[in-house]
Amino acid sequence: MGIIIAAHGTMAPAALELVSMFLGEQERVRCIDFQPGDSLDVLGERFQAAIQDLGREEGIMILTDLKGGSPCNVASLYQKTTEGIQVLHGFNIPMLLEILELREHRGDLKELAEAALHAGAQGMDKITTD
Repeated sequence: MGIIIAAHGTMAPAALELVSMFLGEQERVRCIDFQPGDSLDVLGERFQAAIQDLGREEGIMILTDLKGGSPCNVASLYQKTTEGIQVLHGFNIPMLLEILELREHRGDLKELAEAALHAGAQGMDKITTD
């Protein structure tokens, strides 16, 4: 299964670099940056290139930073028009770790998405000093 991490600024490659510290170098993962001054056309071209590079036969999970942001909006268009794509927004590091660890064992995009959302939610809490 292919993974695309798409976010504003340099968040996507930074997240991949961080999880690689725990899991080692990852194959079939592409990062898409959306920088100030980039057009939606350029962003769409980056998605198209990443999707073609990864191939869709095993499915592609696209993780984006913000619901309603340009990376999420463009990714959502691809999900609507392209078979074998699942988009999640609001990704965090626990979610990304879960996806990368489970993707070879869970071939179903919907099942993997549910596991990722659960891991992402479980990865957030507050530190108490009680």
